[in-house]
Order: sequence, then C-alpha cells, then structure tokens
Amino acid sequence: MIHIVDNLTSTNAWLSKYNSEIDDVVLAIEQAQGRGRRGNTWESEKGGFYASMVSSKHELLPFIVGISIIKVLEPHCRDLNLKWPNDIIFKGKKLGGILCEDFGTYSIIGVGINLENKPPLEGTTNLSSHGIDFDKSVFLASFLFHFDRISSLSSKEIIEEFTKFDCLIDNEVFWDGNSGIVKSIDLDGSLVVQSKGQKINLYSEEVHLERH
Repeated sequence: MIHIVDNLTSTNAWLSKYNSEIDDVVLAIEQAQGRGRRGNTWESEKGGFYASMVSSKHELLPFIVGISIIKVLEPHCRDLNLKWPNDIIFKGKKLGGILCEDFGTYSIIGVGINLENKPPLEGTTNLSSHGIDFDKSVFLASFLFHFDRISSLSSKEIIEEFTKFDCLIDNEVFWDGNSGIVKSIDLDGSLVVQSKGQKINLYSEEVHLERH
C-alpha cells in the first residue's frame, strides 16, 4: 500500500510505527524531523522527494537502493555517482541520501532526493538548478520497478553494478584520523582500503575524499 501525506516528522519513523507489511510505502510532501545516517538531520522542505518503504532484509540493501535511484535518474542526468555506502552524487555534489534501518524481521528504507527544494548545506545540489524537473509519482514508480529488479541479482552482480558508479574506488579516503586508498567493495558490502601497507575492511565508518 502507498500512503501519501502532507507532513511527517520522519517517513521512516511513521512507517515503523504504523505499517510493517513488506512493500508498504509512505511518501511525504515534507518532513519536520528528517533523518540521515548516524543521527544526522536531513533537511526536508517542500519540493524534495521523501519516501520510505518496508523491505525484506538484505545484507546489501543500501546498495540495491542506490543502484535503483541511479537507474531512475540516469536517463535524465549525466555525471551521477554513488558514494559508499549511501550517498547519491550529481556533478560532484550530494543530491540525496539513503537510510536503511533494521527492525528484526524486516527493514525500512528511507530515501531523500533534492528535486526542487534548496538544500542549505555546502556541497549539496538539487535537480531543478540543473534544469531537470521530476514528478514525484513518476520517480516512485520507476524506483519500485528498478528496486524489484536489482533485488533479484546475486550479491556479486549487485556489487559489480554499484562499483560502476562508485566515486571512491582508487581514491584516497579519510576516516577517524586514518587514511588509505580504496581498492574495492567486498561481497558483504564493506569497503576494502589499502592503509599503512595492509588491506582493511571498513563497515560503517564515515569516509571522506578530503581530510577534515
């Protein structure tokens, strides 16, 4: 079932409270308390795409969602990238983000994409500033189609597809005072980094392309 509402605190929070059937979806016109990873705030004024969906659990769920979003946008946008594990990048700036939360027997996927809204943070962008208009219902329908298709792929195929768009491979990244060169993404979704003469796997660290 698809629910469309004017205003919510958070689509993920609403869906976790009121619906837990696989494939239930909520689309909000705006969010009062949109959330990103690590408890970060996601600015959610009118004009953006803010939706959440109940999904079966999958180890590579953020990757499936990221690829699906790219497939929706690809016919309309050039210079699209994915930044491990959950950012959508357009022309070098953040266009959107993904929040996947585990609720035991199922997961909830949250997607936020800057369409016409004006994100306040530096290093972000929206589609309308590049002359691209996107209807939210069309975006949602296309996303659901691609999500079903990508979900049926093997883990190896999902990682291969994600890697085609990943912007970190072969680049130096920084996290928690450390740095290294990204070599690949493992089948479990971890980022494989060469650092100080050895390969290590990063699982949930916040990595950056520039030292902060």
